[in-house]
Amino acid sequence: MSEEVTFDPDRSWASLEERIGRESDPRCRQLLEQVRDHLRTEIGGDLPALMATLVDEPGYHLWGLPVEAGPKGRAAVEEFYSQMIASGGHRFELDFRRIVVDHDAVVTEGVMYQRLPGSALTVSGIAEVDGEPVDPDASYRAETQILTVWPMSAEGRIEGEDIYLGSPPLGKLTKLGDA
Repeated sequence: MSEEVTFDPDRSWASLEERIGRESDPRCRQLLEQVRDHLRTEIGGDLPALMATLVDEPGYHLWGLPVEAGPKGRAAVEEFYSQMIASGGHRFELDFRRIVVDHDAVVTEGVMYQRLPGSALTVSGIAEVDGEPVDPDASYRAETQILTVWPMSAEGRIEGEDIYLGSPPLGKLTKLGDA
């Protein structure tokens, strides 16, 4: 019998909590806590608290797509997150396998999972998953390798995100058991 595929966005900061618990350097601990708080507010859909974790003019870079993308400047970043929250795209799960921190940045590496309706897959041109036709009423989990560099200001706020995708965002799909 195959293992049940799960999806729980609220697990996303567990590895950060564990790493914070081991960190003895106050500056590094502060930066790890800021990334944790950023993820909690992003996944929780709290736009004002999310924006408070960022510098006044953040810049984002998304690498690994056909062209570099990502919002630049406060207004563009706020609009990006506003649209993400409105569409439900903020409810993703991160499973960090590696967390590196120094006084200037945090680096997280692992897997990002996103829950997608089957209807969204068919609109994207995906007709089958694991040899079965896509069920438009079912939910699917997309899995993507992701590495994020979180540059930090002297005050400990996030200057943006440099996100590197190690696999295509819809390259690995699995049907979830709870349609």
